[in-house]
Order: sequence, then structure tokens, then C-alpha cells
Amino acid sequence: MIAALIILPAVYFMNGMMDFDLSERSVTEIGFDHGPDHLSGSLILPNQNHDGPIALIIHGDGPQDRFSGDGYLPLFSALLDQNIGIYSWDKAGIGESTGNWLDQSMNDRATEAVAAFKMITSQRPGNAGKIGFLGFSQAGWVIPKAAQITPDNAFGVIIGGAVNWQDQGAYYTRQRLLAEGKTDREITDAITRRKTRDAVVFAPDADYNSYLETVRQDTPAPMSEDRFNFVKRNISADAKDDLARTTSPILALFGTDDLNVDAKTDFATYQSILTGRNKHNETILFADATHGLLRSGLFNYQLASDMPATTQLLFTVMGRDAYAPGVLNRLSTWIGNVTDRSD
Repeated sequence: MIAALIILPAVYFMNGMMDFDLSERSVTEIGFDHGPDHLSGSLILPNQNHDGPIALIIHGDGPQDRFSGDGYLPLFSALLDQNIGIYSWDKAGIGESTGNWLDQSMNDRATEAVAAFKMITSQRPGNAGKIGFLGFSQAGWVIPKAAQITPDNAFGVIIGGAVNWQDQGAYYTRQRLLAEGKTDREITDAITRRKTRDAVVFAPDADYNSYLETVRQDTPAPMSEDRFNFVKRNISADAKDDLARTTSPILALFGTDDLNVDAKTDFATYQSILTGRNKHNETILFADATHGLLRSGLFNYQLASDMPATTQLLFTVMGRDAYAPGVLNRLSTWIGNVTDRSD
């Protein structure tokens, strides 16, 4: 009995750790060019003879490398076990990629994704017709644009996709202030002030110096000039029109406890736009799930950097089990179904 109590946790720990190990996978370092930038990435396949689906990973916001600091690895391992390959690359200026991701618009991000799609399609002709996109959060503005440019893409999976940039910013601020214990009145006033301020500091003729002058009284850590220009470039982003023009299959996944985007509202928006446009389209709202579809009772933070060391360790121990129940099965099954050539 005592031996069993020792062995079972050890086995669980090892299973979780194995989700972070790609040593038994077929991994090829391969890059592509997009404008002046060279993007470096990894093509990870279940085996060298893989002829099944390949998902191109579209990052969310922030300076992310191809594995998102290893945070993607449990998801990748789960997909690989279901015969789904992965291609993921370092954002511009991150890891081994050149350039600066903060110089990009959402259109730039979409054409970068298209360049990756064309490269993988040429490198893996046996997978043609089974190559698509899988992305997070900000990818909600990127994937619908990329899908229109590549009508032969097989699928698009959007996890925690934002719809409107300014609405998303207001929701994010509301959740942060709620966590700080602010009252509803204080939160409403703060969001109103922010909207008024943003209309001025991100106006077409505004510059970084005027931004600094405006926020210096109440913003102890103003954004960098690169970040300011990134926000100014993208602040009018709205996914609705692009979603309405997308004809390839889309799976949109949301978590009820998302602290970053208004999941229930965005779920309804996706559902109203996507229903009937493609027979494979699905929009799913998972209970007790975070922005990234992890178990919200354990892992609900706005930023990965907010996660305490003990919670990070728990994520490592749990591996793919950190995801909310049903998420990984639904995701892999859907990709398998839409890329089944017998359909």
C-alpha cells in the first residue's frame, strides 16, 4: 500500500514531464523569409513519413519564441500523439528570427503566416490539403486574414480569439481592476478615462512624445516607443469582417473564465458569423477554462508571468492534463475530421 502511494505520484510526474520532451519526435529546423525578415522555426512531426495534418502555430501577443518558453509543449505532444504535425517559428526579433515583431500590423502578421504556409506546402507536398493554422488570442485577427489569402488552407483553429481591439482592452482592464478590489464605479470611471485618453494619444497625428506627456502623471511605467507604435498601428483591429469573408473551416474555442477576452460575448459573435458558412465550422465555449483553455481552478492568470513558481511547477507536473477536460480531444478530433480526404 505504501509503495503504491509512492509510485503513483511518481508515475504521474513522469507522464507530465514526458509532454515536454520532443526527443522521440521528428524535428527539423526550417525557416522562411517574410520581407526583410528571416523567421526561424521547427517542423515537428509524429514520424518522418507523416502524411497527416500539419498545424502552423500563430502566436498571441508578446515576444514569443516557437515553443512559447516551453508552454506550448504539452499541447504539441497531445497533437502529435493524434497524428497532427506542428510548424512553429520564433516571432520576428525573438530567438533566432530577425526583425521586430512590434513593427507589424495584423496584416503583416497574416502575410507572414501565408509565407510560412507556402514554405511548408512546398517542403511537404504529401501533406498538401491538410495544412492549416492554429493560433491564440491575437491570432483571432490574423488567421481570418491569412485564410482569405490561402483559400487552399485546410483549417483554422482560434483559441481565445479577440474580436475588437478596443473592446478587448476594456475587458482586460476591467478584470485587472476587479482583481485589485476596485468597485464597479471605480472600474467604469477608469475605463471611460482610458477610452477618452486613447482617442487622443493614438490619434492618426499623435506621436510618442505626446503620449508620454499625456500619461506621465498617472502611468508610472509607460509603454516603450515600439509598443506605442504597435498599438497605434493596430488599435482599430476588428475581426468581424474578415471572419465573414472566410470560407475555409474554422474552429473557435473559448473558456468561460477567460480573464483576457470577453469569451461569452466573443463566442456569440463568432457563432453568429460562422454558422452556415462552412459545414465544418464550430464554436465551443468550455466550462471552467482559461484564456488558453487550461483548468481555470488552477491556472487562471492574465499573463504567464503572473503565475507563481509553485503553479508553474504544477503545470510541468500535469503536462497535457493541465488543459480543461475535453479540450484536447475536441481539438484533435476536429482537425482529423476536416482533413479526412474521404469526407
